[in-house]
Amino acid sequence: MEHDNTGHSEIRIKGVAVSQGIAIGPAFVLGVDHAEIVLRSVNEEEAEAEIVRFHAAIDKAKKELAIIGEETRRLLGEKNAAIFDVHQLLLEDPELVGETVRRIRAFKQNAESVFLQVIEQHEQTFSHLDDEYLRARVADLRDVKRRVIRHLLGTQHAASASLTQPGVVIATDLMPSDTMHQRREFVLGFATEMGSRTSHAAIMARSLKVPSVVGLGDVCRFLNSGDPIILDGNAGEIIIHPAPGTLQHYQLLQQRFLEYSRKLEHGRRLPSRTKDGKDIDLAGNIEFFEEVRPALEDGAMGIGLYRTEYLYLMQDDLPSEEDQFNEYVRFIRAAGEHPIIFRTFDLGGDKAQRHFHVHQEANPFLGFRGVRLYREREDVFRTQLRAILRVSAFGRVRIMIPMVACVSEMRYCRSVLEDIKAELTAQNIAYNPDVPLGAMIEVPSAAVTADLIAKECDFLSIGTNDLVQYSLAVDRGNKYVDQLYRVFNPGVLRLIKDTIRHGHEQGVWVGMCGEMASDPLATMALIGLGLDEFSVSPVSLTVIKEIIRRVNFDECENLADRVLSYSTPDEVETYLSSVFRRKFKDLLFYETGKPRGHSN
Repeated sequence: MEHDNTGHSEIRIKGVAVSQGIAIGPAFVLGVDHAEIVLRSVNEEEAEAEIVRFHAAIDKAKKELAIIGEETRRLLGEKNAAIFDVHQLLLEDPELVGETVRRIRAFKQNAESVFLQVIEQHEQTFSHLDDEYLRARVADLRDVKRRVIRHLLGTQHAASASLTQPGVVIATDLMPSDTMHQRREFVLGFATEMGSRTSHAAIMARSLKVPSVVGLGDVCRFLNSGDPIILDGNAGEIIIHPAPGTLQHYQLLQQRFLEYSRKLEHGRRLPSRTKDGKDIDLAGNIEFFEEVRPALEDGAMGIGLYRTEYLYLMQDDLPSEEDQFNEYVRFIRAAGEHPIIFRTFDLGGDKAQRHFHVHQEANPFLGFRGVRLYREREDVFRTQLRAILRVSAFGRVRIMIPMVACVSEMRYCRSVLEDIKAELTAQNIAYNPDVPLGAMIEVPSAAVTADLIAKECDFLSIGTNDLVQYSLAVDRGNKYVDQLYRVFNPGVLRLIKDTIRHGHEQGVWVGMCGEMASDPLATMALIGLGLDEFSVSPVSLTVIKEIIRRVNFDECENLADRVLSYSTPDEVETYLSSVFRRKFKDLLFYETGKPRGHSN
């Protein structure tokens, strides 16, 4: 067991990496609100006074949020200030506020205890949902809960202390407002016990471009403010009381990462073009409005995958045409001259049940999801298409259909789209009549008949996450078989090759929006297979572009031929790793040692 200079044992804790980089410095543990809430019974007259006190606390919380939101706009821009607009809406939620008032009157109890009961019921419901986006909204509920209860009790925010020197901020669950209490120049990184990649705080950490790790469990019990700590936002790990050898290693790694980041910085505004002049489109995958600007600033030429289903998951009712139009307009205006591919809602399994009353399925991933829902609920599909077409009058819009398995599904979608165009024309509503329509190739039957499907499309985009899963009959979320989920399986590579070839034979371009496109180890092979567009995770944009700019197309073709000659994924990875180390040694700033599979 290794010890630091004070005699403490080194402790390593794994979490989820949400923002790249390495931070080394003292821990700054945010306090937790420990005020005890005592249940009190009140009479009828006192209950009305409690309701008045509750509304006053809500008003104070709103004013506080307005100030924080304005400060956020000034420091971080509109996209990050939108977080606090969400919190304002929660404070106006008739279910949350109305239910609290109703219970105070019905049960004759004090406001803070009733409000705590109501909001924690909402937290419990959200935290048990399978959808990651909705689980991430628990942090917003907790932020609102803490804020209102503080005003009801007349206490100060226990976690509002600010850094007075550089440090790594540690918290049980970092609320978006917590980040705004900190002086940005002192924040070396963020680490939390809870949270996910899609939480607002994680998005803000990426916007601030500071290393961040979430999901660390009960890390706060190991830490006191001032304890030396290393935060590895690349590998998703923190090291408490690092031993001298560990500290020296990470100081070197930190320097290498800074050199790596500076090296990639210059390429953001350069074209995504091989050394011998072949242009490759490079786009970003996004889900939230906050991600549009950073993706474009990091060199994306557009958005190659905008996942629209979050709108259906964040509210109890189906989003109206106006709801969707207003939201999509924000995205298209933020994108400016750059195109956005809108993937129509891809809901299935537990997600679909919320709005579509789908029966419980033994295997929802092979069931009623994606495009298969559209015929059943054409009204919902038409509403979304109308909103997207209307937005096309304001920018460059493309539409992509998920989970396509056969030609008839694309023909159906095309017919609905054309029918809606006729409606809009008759109603004298502006839209672009030439909006491209594409298919997402993520089902093996679609890959092997890509030549037929391409005849019905303007483009194809390969979704490798599901294509690998379905091709190999491996549930990527099943820990007993997830080691079989290998993107470099020869069967998968052949499906990708044939999809690209079939698309080109029919005169349509072929992109990839799955995680494989974000893997630097796969870049040369995919170029060599003829891929026209890479749509990648925003954090991968600069490194993928750097690789594209350093290679020749013909050498990539030769590499792809070599890759296709191997019989196992291990052979493919060994070969690609050897090439990568030889050509891009300076880009190897840390090691994962994991076989290439699904990484989220």
